[in-house]
Amino acid sequence: MGNNDKNEEGLHISQLEVTDSFQLQDFPNDEEEGEEDSFQIEDELYDLEHNSIENKLIHKNNVPLILFILWSGNFLTQLDGTIVSTTMSNIASDFNQSDLVTWIATSYLLTSTSFQPLFGKTSDILGRKTLLLIAQAFFTLGIFLSSISINIQTLALARAVAGVGGAGVFALSSIVITDLVSLSERSIYMGYGTIVASVSQMLGGPVGGWCMVTIGWRYMFLLQVPFLLLIMFLLTRIDIHVDHIPAPSVRYSKQNLKRIDYQGIILLNIIVSSLIFLLSIDDLSKFVQFLLVVIFIISSIGFYYVENYVVVEKVIDFEILKGIIGAFSFVHGVSTLGFYMSLFIVPLYLQTIQEIEVANIGYFMMFLVIATSVGSLFSGFIIRKHNKSELDTMKIGIASSFWFLIIQIIGYVGVFYLIVDTYPLSKSFSWKFNLISALVITGLGIGGFGIGIAIFVIGKVGKKGQASANTVVSLIKSLGNVLGVSISLSSYTNSIKFDLNQFFDDKDIVNKLIKDSNFIKDGLPQEYLEHVLNIYKDGLVKSFHPGLILSFIGIIVMALGYAKVRSWNRL
Repeated sequence: MGNNDKNEEGLHISQLEVTDSFQLQDFPNDEEEGEEDSFQIEDELYDLEHNSIENKLIHKNNVPLILFILWSGNFLTQLDGTIVSTTMSNIASDFNQSDLVTWIATSYLLTSTSFQPLFGKTSDILGRKTLLLIAQAFFTLGIFLSSISINIQTLALARAVAGVGGAGVFALSSIVITDLVSLSERSIYMGYGTIVASVSQMLGGPVGGWCMVTIGWRYMFLLQVPFLLLIMFLLTRIDIHVDHIPAPSVRYSKQNLKRIDYQGIILLNIIVSSLIFLLSIDDLSKFVQFLLVVIFIISSIGFYYVENYVVVEKVIDFEILKGIIGAFSFVHGVSTLGFYMSLFIVPLYLQTIQEIEVANIGYFMMFLVIATSVGSLFSGFIIRKHNKSELDTMKIGIASSFWFLIIQIIGYVGVFYLIVDTYPLSKSFSWKFNLISALVITGLGIGGFGIGIAIFVIGKVGKKGQASANTVVSLIKSLGNVLGVSISLSSYTNSIKFDLNQFFDDKDIVNKLIKDSNFIKDGLPQEYLEHVLNIYKDGLVKSFHPGLILSFIGIIVMALGYAKVRSWNRL
């Protein structure tokens, strides 16, 4: 089958699929409205069947613009994330609240994780374009509010708003691309998407550093707003047609809106949020910890009841996680956890321990993100080369992910041992070369790993189930994001707090160091410098321990899953 035939397969809208999709939706009809709604749905079905060729042509004409909008949105969300990871220590110091630096990262990741289920399944009901517009609006509002924040608390709230939008942009970009292309072509398009994200991450560090020393962090946020508004405008000019999504005239009918799992969305948000608070914040009082445990248990029971006995359609079908997809999703979360630990901890190491200027930190991280894009593209070409059948595509996808995971862990361990073995304020060039090498290896592994997992999951559940499956996998991946950042940063913060209090009798110095990390080079007496830097270094080393343990568990799970998939003769 040639490339044109494959593209045709990915974009084709068959009459049989349209008919099946309406049968599967199973709209609940009230007695008084049933007959009228039945005629309305039949009319819409007739229109879709007899306009399938027209819809296909609209799809083809819009594909370049759709991809531009999706990748531009992803570019800006990834750029923003890397900018913040590079500059958050300086921003917290500006507010004289360095002890609260964790909240800048955690607040965004918390909402971007808990709101992902809202966008995946709901886009099957209200349409991809509608949910993309909502996501872009939240992200734009959050970025604007970040620019006018007055302390860490208001900045964390603004980042939380942006996280809601970021969740939708991330989830829907992957879903829409899957709608547009065939399984054998998805690895390449995912690779292109990863390159876009990697380039933005590569630019984020230098751009963030440049902004901090020139225009300041407020304009760093504010200058993003016009570009985000442009993306929203372009989004209003396109059409995104998907077979199983109802036509616009019936999307907001009473029957269709009943399909939205409002209760499940709310309860799942509570579950994820309480879990993240419990696992990532160590200085909570016993009462608050107990309260969060109670909330988690009650909301989990409520979610189980609602999903099994109340709603028309589940926001997430956790049946997907039974078996091998659940195992691979866990490993995906572990891989992401390691990546985000590196993304946030390495800049802290460079700035605090080696006193690298914030404007130059981005050049180190640039190698990580370039390698990520190379790994992604390489994985995509490997999978595409072995696409003789759908099963072959899935098998080579998992094989690719297994070996790229090994590469990632080798790089991650390399970064860890470099931090352990390198003295603070080292003038040697060798540690810089070794760090860059370890980051390149880590990036190659991270970039190549995710493509194969995504291809496998989509192939296993089919096109109609891909939004729900994508949501489940993305939720676990995002939990890895949140836990990677929050656990590592809280471990780092708690370690330095304890060790500083053990070393200094003068609590005033301790408070200054905790609230403003710049005090190390700007105000700390020189006789304390070496010991304090070693305290900070020891805190960074401890922040790697959870990721290392989970990484080795992940590779065992991945090896077992890989062995099972290799034995398959059919789906």
